[in-house]
Amino acid sequence: MDTSADFVSDNGYFSAGRSYIKAILCLLAYQQPKSFDNNALVNLSNQWLKQANSKNYHHFFPKAYLRKKGWDDWSANHIANITMVDDYLNKNKIKAKAPSMYMKAFKKSNPNLARTMKSHLINVNSFGVWEDDYDKFFEKRCQEFSRELTKRIIYRDVDDQCQEVHIDDFEDDAEPQDEY
Repeated sequence: MDTSADFVSDNGYFSAGRSYIKAILCLLAYQQPKSFDNNALVNLSNQWLKQANSKNYHHFFPKAYLRKKGWDDWSANHIANITMVDDYLNKNKIKAKAPSMYMKAFKKSNPNLARTMKSHLINVNSFGVWEDDYDKFFEKRCQEFSRELTKRIIYRDVDDQCQEVHIDDFEDDAEPQDEY
């Protein structure tokens, strides 16, 4: 299996039904993600996570925000841009705000914000969060997913044969709904 950051980037279009995305969602669940505002554990009940349009899937850079900045939906709706949060936080506190804006508010209410964000595989100080730099965030998050995948894959000789890029394995499930 190709665990490179480039492979994550090329194959990360978010659809909760895709096995590759499920693998990365498992990586995120393994981290026991914490709530941005108070560091409490996020409820990861499968009942809430089986649909891509669950309010628990949050676009860290909201899609509406990225559209205003000229990004297309494919780039915005990528696993590198997905975090797991509670639906109240997503619908009522984050909405379509720039990450630097909503994270500034969470930094005031959560003195452990940097540690909280590590549970989402995000380093708030080096991923471009405070600068609203989606290019940097995307690249760093793909690298982080690559590192986490690599730690968990048992290498075999067949892995040298490379994995094909598949662009036709998308299901018709609904996209996450944090449009605002």
